[in-house]
Amino acid sequence: MLNIVDIKNRIKSIEDTAQITKAMQLISVAKMNKALVRYESNQAYFKKVQNTITSIFRGSKISHRYVDNREGERTAFVVIASDKGMAGDFNSQVLNLAYSEIKKSKETYVFTIGLMARDFFVSKGISIDIEFLHTTQNPTMADAAKITYDILELYDKNLFDKIYVVYTEKTSVVKQHPSILRLLPLRIDEGESVDADGKTVPPQRFHFEPNEKSVLDVLIVEYLTGVLYSTLIQSVAAEHFKRMTTMQQATENAGEMVADLKIKYNRARQENITTSIIEITNNSLNI
Repeated sequence: MLNIVDIKNRIKSIEDTAQITKAMQLISVAKMNKALVRYESNQAYFKKVQNTITSIFRGSKISHRYVDNREGERTAFVVIASDKGMAGDFNSQVLNLAYSEIKKSKETYVFTIGLMARDFFVSKGISIDIEFLHTTQNPTMADAAKITYDILELYDKNLFDKIYVVYTEKTSVVKQHPSILRLLPLRIDEGESVDADGKTVPPQRFHFEPNEKSVLDVLIVEYLTGVLYSTLIQSVAAEHFKRMTTMQQATENAGEMVADLKIKYNRARQENITTSIIEITNNSLNI
């Protein structure tokens, strides 16, 4: 049984750890909320871009290299994980999904975003074609644009036929799950367009200068950048939610351990007092 000094030291150590996990929990809450605000603030713009692209294709026979399907099966996967651990099963879920999809494909290219993604595929013996580091902590639109342009450059060189993004989708504040999204060829929704609030947008026809093809060249790249930025932001929000809940559980566990140790401390202290009283009594009787 631990003596009183050992128990006091353990209580102090666990309480110090609990203070750290509590601070990490609060930091994750702030970062998660910040990411969600950034996500929502950009949704309206990119929804408008999407609706404009749809309006160009609706009812027309125009084609585009980023929309037309390719016959090959060469597939590129952009896998988004975090740069750090201590986020529960956040990384393992999305990385295992990516790994299972990659194993199904005959010819693959792997682009990783985040240190954990890179280390995971290296451990699996899968070569990484491009790695984007130090992006997941605070992704910006410029980061998304740089990654998008790099990917499109390779796509334009006909190095692969499809591109998928594997990320963690944040469906609500408390719900999230690993997801896979086809980035290219771009799927065009020929149904009704909706705005950021989910309301139906009436069909509109515009006159584009100098022509629809030139406008599409700009809009599609803008839209793909927005999609990739959305996956980055959602992944960041999901990561911090997982880290928040993990740190909250760690803090609660530390509290339970401290409570148990305090019971042991009081019991050991009482035993020492009882032993001392018995010793004093025995000594008095022997005098």
